Amino acid sequence: MIDEQPTPSKFINAVDKEMHDSILRLDQKLKGLLAEIQVKKESMALEKTDEVIENRKKHLLILEDEVSQAIESIRTLVNMTVSEELSDEEFNAINQENLESLRQVFDDNIDKITKLQKAF
Repeated sequence: MIDEQPTPSKFINAVDKEMHDSILRLDQKLKGLLAEIQVKKESMALEKTDEVIENRKKHLLILEDEVSQAIESIRTLVNMTVSEELSDEEFNAINQENLESLRQVFDDNIDKITKLQKAF
């Protein structure tokens, strides 16, 4: 008889539906924000350049870089392999408090991105 060990799963598949949905919402919001930043940069390229415009461009470049890094971090998290020794249920039980904190961070950031997009 073959001893079956749990196959390692990706983080995105190991978490509960609520966390899964929060991750996807945050990823979508960040990608939408990145698109808006890129459009804003393109429109600023057509404007007359002065010190104020140059400062805005610099801020947009910094924001664009930070958003890109956040998207890449989510991609890394989503594809992270969960321990082979744990089932998805065990992983969720052991990490319940940390996952709840992470979900709250995601939800808070979704709200912040929404407010930032309205300011654009």
